Amino acid sequence: MVRKTSRKITYLLASESSHHGHTLGINSLAVDPNPPSSLYSGLLYSAGRDGMIMAWNLENMAVKNAGYASIDDFDADVTGNTTGINGAGLNSVAEDTEKTPATNGVKKVQGKSTFRAQVQMHTHWVNDIVLTNNYQNVASCSSDLTVKLWNPRTDAQTTIGQHHDFVKCLAVDNQESDWIASGGLDRKVILWDLNGGGEKLQIDVGKKGENQKGSVYALGTGGPGGNIVGSGGPDSIVRLWDQRSGSNILDFVGHTGNIRAILINKAGNLVLTGSSDATIKLWSITAGRLMHTLNMHDTSVWSLHSNHPNLEVFHSSDRSGLVVKTDMRGTSEAEDSMCVLVCNEHQGVNKVVASGDYLWTATANSRIHRWRDVDTTPATMQLQRLQQSRRRSSVSYQPRSQEISLLRQAATASITSQIPIASLISLNAGTYGPSLLDPEEITLASATTVRSDVPVLPSVEPPQPEPLWHNPDETIEGQTGLIKHILLNDRRRVLTVDTAGEVVLWDLIKCIMVRSYGGRDIQDVADEINTFETMANWCQVNTRTGQLAVVLEESYCFDAEIYADEVAADLPPQPTEEPIQFREDQRINLGRWILRNLFANLIEAEIKRDNAFREQKRRGLSERENRRGPPGHLSFSQMPPMTSWNEGPRNVNGTSMLLPTPGLAIGLATPAPAYNPANPPHVGDVSSTPVSVQSLDRGLTSPIGAGGSNGAVVTDYFSSALSQVQSPSAAVAPSSVASEVPLVPTNDASDDQTAENLSSPSSLMGRLRSFGKGRLNRTMSTESKQNEVKSDGATDTAATSTTLQTVEEGKVDQSYDDTLAGVLQRIRNDYDSAGSYGTSTFSVSLPNETPILRFPSDTAIIISEQRVDAGGTMDLYRGTVSSCGADSDVATLEDAAPGWLAEFLFLNKIPPKELVKVSFVLQPYADALPALPNGNARLNAYRMLRAKKILTYVEEKLDSGVKRGPGSADEWMELVCQGQVVDNSCTLATIRARLWRSGGDVVLFYRRRGTK
Repeated sequence: MVRKTSRKITYLLASESSHHGHTLGINSLAVDPNPPSSLYSGLLYSAGRDGMIMAWNLENMAVKNAGYASIDDFDADVTGNTTGINGAGLNSVAEDTEKTPATNGVKKVQGKSTFRAQVQMHTHWVNDIVLTNNYQNVASCSSDLTVKLWNPRTDAQTTIGQHHDFVKCLAVDNQESDWIASGGLDRKVILWDLNGGGEKLQIDVGKKGENQKGSVYALGTGGPGGNIVGSGGPDSIVRLWDQRSGSNILDFVGHTGNIRAILINKAGNLVLTGSSDATIKLWSITAGRLMHTLNMHDTSVWSLHSNHPNLEVFHSSDRSGLVVKTDMRGTSEAEDSMCVLVCNEHQGVNKVVASGDYLWTATANSRIHRWRDVDTTPATMQLQRLQQSRRRSSVSYQPRSQEISLLRQAATASITSQIPIASLISLNAGTYGPSLLDPEEITLASATTVRSDVPVLPSVEPPQPEPLWHNPDETIEGQTGLIKHILLNDRRRVLTVDTAGEVVLWDLIKCIMVRSYGGRDIQDVADEINTFETMANWCQVNTRTGQLAVVLEESYCFDAEIYADEVAADLPPQPTEEPIQFREDQRINLGRWILRNLFANLIEAEIKRDNAFREQKRRGLSERENRRGPPGHLSFSQMPPMTSWNEGPRNVNGTSMLLPTPGLAIGLATPAPAYNPANPPHVGDVSSTPVSVQSLDRGLTSPIGAGGSNGAVVTDYFSSALSQVQSPSAAVAPSSVASEVPLVPTNDASDDQTAENLSSPSSLMGRLRSFGKGRLNRTMSTESKQNEVKSDGATDTAATSTTLQTVEEGKVDQSYDDTLAGVLQRIRNDYDSAGSYGTSTFSVSLPNETPILRFPSDTAIIISEQRVDAGGTMDLYRGTVSSCGADSDVATLEDAAPGWLAEFLFLNKIPPKELVKVSFVLQPYADALPALPNGNARLNAYRMLRAKKILTYVEEKLDSGVKRGPGSADEWMELVCQGQVVDNSCTLATIRARLWRSGGDVVLFYRRRGTK
């Protein structure tokens, strides 16, 4: 089938920690003032860039919002019809002061925050969270494209839906609402049913591609029943939508930067927005226009929070770290509002939430700060009285003594409210600026009485406001997370540095932390421990969520190999009776090695399921045979053909075939077919007759030359393919082995090649020509003969939803899903087609190919999907090394695991890929040894060929009259490249990358050891 998506495998390496807390920056916060247990005052939820959501108990804190009331005139002598900024009537002072969270300044700090629960909800940044269902559930959205729901009480996790790009924001109308809205970079606003009904409504902010800046960074809901949804983004337009029909109600234009926050009041007539243009704007839905612009911030506004039903009291935070509380109650002009700088974080505040007497801030570090909030009610009362006094004095004469009396009363109120003048921010030039009053008399009241006509010295800069609190009441500490990494040259080790500056070395193969280098510079450590070797890239590494993530994809995960003798000493004990004996120069494919051990439990589970399936089928056949009785006649023409007198069932878990390592031959640099080691013969493809290691080595046949076809058996150290394996008891090799085409040079030999060279298939020249630039595709046999059994008890082929069958001219063409389920279904259908269930066709990589590793049981495994129309990857499965064999995980994995992974795990096949070769020239060093015969100096070979094999080739090609040294070729000869002696274990890839470091053919000089 046509593949429209790609799937990748990710495993995570994490250090053990007994502490709780985020490892990276925190993006969102939410407070539950009604906790399920009376032991706690409330619950705080946090979500961060580590993909985690955490719950914290708030102990002995006043976090309940008692409600707000408008400010009324508290002076019996002052009368008038005063209204608030939104036009609502004002209530009594007694009612207001009784209901406000703190009636006499800020209350004494009590209690602390303790860890409650955590969950790894996402595999990318969590961008926003909101509480739903009467504070029982936490809804989250992430850059992994999903919107999820978590119930902290039951730990149940549900995926509500997904976008096609990063999901940036959420909005919910109230705790009784049965829907939630999400917005993302795919320029969509989607309403989701919280009861599992999926998508309720989709709003296309991008207008089908017409609005390229339609990404949604902010959402808000409000109005009766939450019938209004507001969205904003880089186009700087605040758009209002009808949540019932999705139609556009109104657009507000006025901001000049990205819209970062939107609040809509319950009445549905006001909208408050914050933008990257450093302004906060108040809009009237009824009038359809901008009402006020507030300029208390100098940098981008990142967050808005309000518990007031009419948005008259709200908190705001910006990129510079300022957190400001604004109280617009009792004022007719927004510029007269009370604006207090509550605190100043050292970096941008991503989110601010307030509840009761406290507020919490989230920044780019892993800590959460709790600050004391400030009660602005008393000061707002005094401010309103002075404003009323000025309005009254504008129409009637006021004695100077009466005004002074009012100032003194206001000063007393200012002291009572504990709001110093230095913490007030001006929303109107001159309101809280310098005055000509006595500095000792400068209070809240005196400052607000300064008229605009009072002269101000132009050279005097207005003082910078001072935060009301310099230190938080409490800090919820986080953990250290990884923020940087360097993949070393061997592609098996990684250096990381965390938020605390500690440098750590990791082993990607063993999935463990090797050692710590403290606070040293990571680049200095890398230069110190880096090896000389060069390895093909087989994985991608990132520290996006504070952990070390290793990503494997089909296109490159099988590209890297390592020689077995380099890792044999560090292998853990193997579950075999005898130690594994690796062949000389045997290589281990890193991708195969990792995947085989990551999914070991899955393999065991599927083998058990396969055995159970075949056993059930065998019982069914036996019962039908017993019911049918003896046959009336035998039709020999219907019996399966016999391919060998000694043919027996294929051995799946039997003797290991120690196959030769492909790609070790050296070939002339002329075009010829190349052997592909992607799919070596495996146990399931070989006759069950035991074959000894010695006989197998002797059975390696050289390629058939252009002028010969005898297929002589020779012992060949650089043979690269098992062209033909013949058991003494098997006249015909299995078709899957026979289909492996041996290395055959091209028939169109060049004119300068001698007849002698062409006529000797076992000669060195014949073998060398087998490695050209061509590609030998994988030819694993997938054809099976259709044996029709014409009887009343014929078995029907299993039909499943994953199989598409089309019948044309009597042939059955089957297509399967490109998943693990599809591969398993194909295997089972092959059982049914053959009518044989005795032997499993599973072929699992054996320990001599992929030695057993002991991964930490909690090593996380993630399978994600990259869709063509999506801007990121979406997770399909998340589990651990220990859990991937559980029934629930197996069911998920069968749908999530890609077909290429299943092909390897259960059929030992990997995607075919052309060998990467390196061309080189061999020349004698300073005439110390004679040159190679003509036509043998310019060669090419697989990039993993070691230098000692090149020396062996040189020794074999030298004239017999040349005096040899004692021992093997690499003991008396050496290679030199660019004036440096090449180590015998150095590969051609390393020589080209580290020594040659240039284009064209690599030039290698050979000489006797000790030659100067």
